[in-house]
Amino acid sequence: MPAPHVLCVDDEALIRMMISDSLDDLGLKAIEAESGEEALGKLASTEVKLLITDIRMGGMNGWEVAERARQRNPKLPVIYISGHPCAGEPVPDSIYLSKPFVARELQRAVREALELDAA
Repeated sequence: MPAPHVLCVDDEALIRMMISDSLDDLGLKAIEAESGEEALGKLASTEVKLLITDIRMGGMNGWEVAERARQRNPKLPVIYISGHPCAGEPVPDSIYLSKPFVARELQRAVREALELDAA
């Protein structure tokens, strides 16, 4: 059975790499996007089980990405990540993770979002 896909949206390559490595440790497959627009294209062509998105990016922000993703899949779990407090409204039943964070904090949030065993 193939690993579930998780869409990771962040305009910083190092953050995407850290997220990807953390997801790999959980047996999940990261699909990376460096912008909201790229993320929407990947959502149209790939079934994802979780969206992890930075809030503050050039162009479309994370609030908008999550809202559009939820229009396609109303039950899609969302984890917002950000180093800057900013105006916006999270989609319901989402998780917020402040940058900087360590891998275990991200993995805990992913487990919670996907309701995985904490083993």
